[in-house]
Amino acid sequence: MIDERMVRQECAKLGDVWEAPSKITTDLKERGVNVPVDVYTSLRGTRVLITLCKGHPNLKDLVPADIETYKGFCVACCDTDIVARTRCELRNVEDLLVLWATKELGSKLAIELQEKARKAWEPLEPVAI
Repeated sequence: MIDERMVRQECAKLGDVWEAPSKITTDLKERGVNVPVDVYTSLRGTRVLITLCKGHPNLKDLVPADIETYKGFCVACCDTDIVARTRCELRNVEDLLVLWATKELGSKLAIELQEKARKAWEPLEPVAI
């Protein structure tokens, strides 16, 4: 049984995380990097999943087809776990963007972008005791 309140809270935080790869994509495009179409597809699908997660009236009623409808890198790997699918998509996009930035603009900028992405995840990381 899922705790819908906690899932919705996590999805709201993932919405904030989504901003980082979205901004990184824009930054790369402004620098003349031809970002792969798959990145845009995954970001759009992930945004819709976040919206679905935050607004669906009954998350426990979601079936895999409800989540797999949205294209991306992680289709069919997360069953009905909308949070896992969203996390998977965001991590894959970030990894691809860092690799692409390294190839096109060098490792120094790629490390800076990777740090921006890492900071975006901090609110979702467990607190060390």
